[in-house]
Amino acid sequence: MRKLLLMLGIVSTLIFITACSEEGKEATEAKSDKKSELVVYTNQISGDREEVAKSLVEEQNFDFEVVFVQAGGGEMKDRLIAEKNNPLADVVLGGSPLEHLALAENNILAPFTPIWAEDIDSSLVGPENNYWPWAIDTVHYTYNKDLVGGNNQPPVPQDWPDLTKPEYKDQYYIFEPSGTTGAVLFASMLVRYLDDNGEHGVSEEGWKLVKDIYANAVNPTPQDWQEALKEDVTGGFIWGGGVISVARDKNIELDIMEPSVGTPFLPALVGKIHTGNEEKMENAEEFINWWGSADVQATWGEKTGQAPANKEALEKIGGEIQALLDRLEAQELDWNYIYEHMDAWREKMALEYAQ
Repeated sequence: MRKLLLMLGIVSTLIFITACSEEGKEATEAKSDKKSELVVYTNQISGDREEVAKSLVEEQNFDFEVVFVQAGGGEMKDRLIAEKNNPLADVVLGGSPLEHLALAENNILAPFTPIWAEDIDSSLVGPENNYWPWAIDTVHYTYNKDLVGGNNQPPVPQDWPDLTKPEYKDQYYIFEPSGTTGAVLFASMLVRYLDDNGEHGVSEEGWKLVKDIYANAVNPTPQDWQEALKEDVTGGFIWGGGVISVARDKNIELDIMEPSVGTPFLPALVGKIHTGNEEKMENAEEFINWWGSADVQATWGEKTGQAPANKEALEKIGGEIQALLDRLEAQELDWNYIYEHMDAWREKMALEYAQ
């Protein structure tokens, strides 16, 4: 009996060891089969754009999983700087020179030349090739043509001071300058009133304009500002691609205000994060090479209304996107000057004017 029990014990032990071994083998195989992640910080895929971006990624079927983390331009920049010593992102997709100049200054971006480098405007490339333009956006005040210019309606706005008049009280929304669109639009106002003796380099007249723009805006900004453009407000801040896509998706007839000094043109930029992880940085290069390519940007532009920086992609699209760019005069903007002053401008607006 003792021998039988001993033999049964040995057999049970062997079965248990074998089972554990198989489970361990399966766990190891499952772990090895799991794709590594490429984390992309972006301010470009909110709303309907998210589905477009994820669809493009699924079609490409990378050997790694692409994880998009959406944030406003300023928040994205601040997060990357805070994580400098322990990077959590591998790519920064979107953001203007305001954000990328800060990232370059903090040595967060790694130099890299994408395969589509010859197809874009080289004047928009960052110092030491650490960021590259993949789209050219314009930013605007836009308005619903059915809600302005008629009887008992506000007049069609021609320039920013028009929005400070009583007829425009609670008639439009704004974006705060913590995000890229808001920052660039407020900067485009302030640079028209530069004064070495003024507060943060801006004259009293310039700050009064911004204060009055804030005061007349609807408070709070509608959560679904695209839907609000149908009837709740007459207009608001928007980017060029949004003018086209929102008008199409919401069936609204939109138009844009064209100040006499021109419209801000700004590149949407992409950069590779200096993570120190060789595999992740190679994956980041693969993603950037793919994202900025003519075929991908032609598809992205057609579906989102955003103009590609890639000249070949822009030629493929043509239509409304090309017509919008051809229609507008670019406002002269000194990005380095704006970058040097933007933090102080943002702080003043947040403390004194924010709703």
